[in-house]
Amino acid sequence: MISFIEIENKFKTEVILCNVGASIYDIKTKDNKNNIESILYTTKNKNDFPYDGSYFGKTIGRTGGRVSNSKFILNGIDYKILSDDPNGLHGGKEGLSFKEFDFKKTETDEYIEVLFSYESKDLESGYPGNLSLKVIYRLFKNVNKLTLTYEGLSDKDTLLNLSNHSYFNLSGNAKNNILGHELFINASNMEKIEKLIPVKIEKCSDIYSFKSMHKIGDYLMNKEIIDNTNGYDFPYIFDNASINLSNIILKDNESKRVLKIKTTYPVVVVYTCNYVGNEIMNNNEIAKPYYAVCLECQYHPNGINSDFIKDKKDILEKGSLYNETIEYFFEVTND
Repeated sequence: MISFIEIENKFKTEVILCNVGASIYDIKTKDNKNNIESILYTTKNKNDFPYDGSYFGKTIGRTGGRVSNSKFILNGIDYKILSDDPNGLHGGKEGLSFKEFDFKKTETDEYIEVLFSYESKDLESGYPGNLSLKVIYRLFKNVNKLTLTYEGLSDKDTLLNLSNHSYFNLSGNAKNNILGHELFINASNMEKIEKLIPVKIEKCSDIYSFKSMHKIGDYLMNKEIIDNTNGYDFPYIFDNASINLSNIILKDNESKRVLKIKTTYPVVVVYTCNYVGNEIMNNNEIAKPYYAVCLECQYHPNGINSDFIKDKKDILEKGSLYNETIEYFFEVTND
């Protein structure tokens, strides 16, 4: 059964979650004039949301992003991801994004928690191991933040690289595109993409770097970017991966909304809504490119098949606990 769960804190921040894909349907926050509006690009109609193919707000996995040729070798065994996409996009046909999770809502003096749980069977979508998964959201009462924690335990070595695929637009109800949003990413290095697959690590040149905060639209239409991925769709490697640092900052100068992200993950994939379907979105218009930016914190995508990635964190060993966190801070600036 499809369920939506609504939670709110004293800052009037509203979060609407959905059990399909342990996902975020919507987040509403105040702007500098106290207007409460959506800061996500999401479907207007809730009924269109749960099984939409654009992965709005979804938990993506078992492996977020792409796995080259939908194949990997683990412990000498060949595995094939069941996928309509040639590179096993976001976990394949039986990925977590469209599974119905069980959930439980609880509350403490500090936060409101929604805990989603799901048992992914051995070889579901082609991945080895029976995987027990928890996706835990906490909306804090006295700090305006939402935390997202992933916990996983498998009875076989497997692949696991989870993220959230929310489409952010801080303008409020997606009244403008995100080309004027300013973005900071604490990353000097990125992964070069060829045919949508990372091929090597390289320094961020000017058209890719967000080390100095600037507008997303400053270089997005550069021919090199458009010809390659039709917009930003690149993994950025944090200079210092730490839950104590705001390694990502997104700002809208009209609404004055600011989103700061802290995470335990080493990488963020920046995707600027380069390709769209025909959904009616929450601005009452058909989906358009560049009306959102996804900030998908994760391990290195396709790490298992990448010789240049030495630390294969996307491999979860049998009996080891997967435990990673993303924190979203909602602010308004006077700048």
